[in-house]
Amino acid sequence: MAGIDFGALRRQLRLGQVLELLDFVPSSRVGVQVRGPCPVHGSKTTHSRSFAAHLERQCWQCFRCGAHGNALDLWAAVTGLPLYEAALDLCRRLHLEIPWLSKRPAAARSPPRP
Repeated sequence: MAGIDFGALRRQLRLGQVLELLDFVPSSRVGVQVRGPCPVHGSKTTHSRSFAAHLERQCWQCFRCGAHGNALDLWAAVTGLPLYEAALDLCRRLHLEIPWLSKRPAAARSPPRP
């Protein structure tokens, strides 16, 4: 199985895109910060504010269930997919190129130890 450059993917993803895919409707917004019902544990009320997302810093946290992370972490948590499959699914849905890890040429590898 080919490896994904998760660092590159996380830099490419936008939290707002993932929230949009999840049909997240914030109950409040202050500048680049939104609060609302947590998509991870499934808040029952639409006026809940336990989930907070900072759209500029690309991070989120739920003050009720304790879940937190970045856009990829959110997608994996909500869909229940392992991180690798969540990355592939999210790239497909957002029409993003998957940042595959490139294999280093043999000359660039460290020599074996004696």
